Amino acid sequence: MTSPERLVLDDRERGLFRVHRSAFTSEEILEREREEIFGRSWLYVGHESEIPNPNDFHTRRVGGRTIIYARDKHGDIQVMLNTCRHRGAEVCRERRGNRKVFTCFYHGWAYSNRGELISVPDGDRYSAGFNRAEHGLFIPRAETYRGFTYLTYSADAPALTTYLADACHLIDLVADQSADGIQIVPGTHNYSMRANWKLLMENSCDGYHGFTVHQTYFEMMMNLGVTPGLVADQSNGSGYGLGNGHAVAESPELGMPLMSEDILAATAQRRVETVARWGEAHTMRMLNTTRNLILFPNMALIDLNFGIQVRTMYPTAPDGTELTGWQLLPKDAPDPLKAYRIDNALTFWGPAGLATPDDVEGLEQCQRGFSSLNEVQWSDISRGMGAERPTAVDELQMRSFWRQWNECITGEKASPEGPRYDTSYLTPATPDAALQTTSRSRS
Repeated sequence: MTSPERLVLDDRERGLFRVHRSAFTSEEILEREREEIFGRSWLYVGHESEIPNPNDFHTRRVGGRTIIYARDKHGDIQVMLNTCRHRGAEVCRERRGNRKVFTCFYHGWAYSNRGELISVPDGDRYSAGFNRAEHGLFIPRAETYRGFTYLTYSADAPALTTYLADACHLIDLVADQSADGIQIVPGTHNYSMRANWKLLMENSCDGYHGFTVHQTYFEMMMNLGVTPGLVADQSNGSGYGLGNGHAVAESPELGMPLMSEDILAATAQRRVETVARWGEAHTMRMLNTTRNLILFPNMALIDLNFGIQVRTMYPTAPDGTELTGWQLLPKDAPDPLKAYRIDNALTFWGPAGLATPDDVEGLEQCQRGFSSLNEVQWSDISRGMGAERPTAVDELQMRSFWRQWNECITGEKASPEGPRYDTSYLTPATPDAALQTTSRSRS
């Protein structure tokens, strides 16, 4: 099969949107993605609650590079590439901890947790031309919005808030759920799937698959006396493009998972306190609305009221993806409510939970189906295209992602589809949401 002239067909007049399946199978396209998408976009690093104390750190892979996510002795957030400027070895081999200095195992070069080179064994053997200030750890551009830290490897990327565009409103809805802030639950879910990373980005904001793929979960809930909103009305909710490839599917929550009396009481009290802070309309959007938010290129923020998941997905091959999932909690939630939400994180989103295995199986089936690429070359993502009010079970969210993807890969720009995100719920006295810090950047 020869490569198609176009990878995305966006026919607004006919209401048709198609993606060529080589986008999920081609090594060449994956290399383009690594350069043009992961090398140029803002990528999620972590949440500042993961490093609460001076000198705390985590190491992880972001955009194919190993990085150190740290808080220095002054309490400032630092993001550094985990590679010695001498011969390349990782300077930190631990996943997390608390330390002021990172020392390379190979030759003993030592760096502060701000990235400065502070010690070189037998340093007097170097000539006068050797300048330690030029050999500190590489520090990419990094910014934090509402506690969520991102980095970019591009000097040309816009400011983070500009990049996030209308997605800032959705992040605010999560960050403002507690007067004391939100926090990541210690620990992660790390797993993989034999499917392309973009399939899970589609899936993360796709309400259309819910009732068929997760039928067992819905039947279980209905047998327990709870009717989830997707069952009650598959046309409820709305889908929005948020700019720059970000998108969200929102739905009013019509039924909640079973709660004990103490959890019901804690939830009700939390709502009373939130109404006092934000008003009824804002609280309805914050606490009584589910949202599946995707942040281009590879982050999902899923708030189903009984739990909030942060998820990233990175390609290892055209048909291979590594996934990491974290859980967010309101800091001021009482212990029984925290335990309830952590239990849901394990039993619903965990790699062996009620939802994730279903999704992985569905996406791996898609990937296996792409073996028929010569005969069936296009996937259709046209549901709801041209509708005046796209719903949460339409596919506007995925089209928003693909238009940005196509712009990154081909340079072809496309106008947005559908109405802008509805901010009519915003309380006039909204507290200042622009809580932003910027770390140093150095080449």
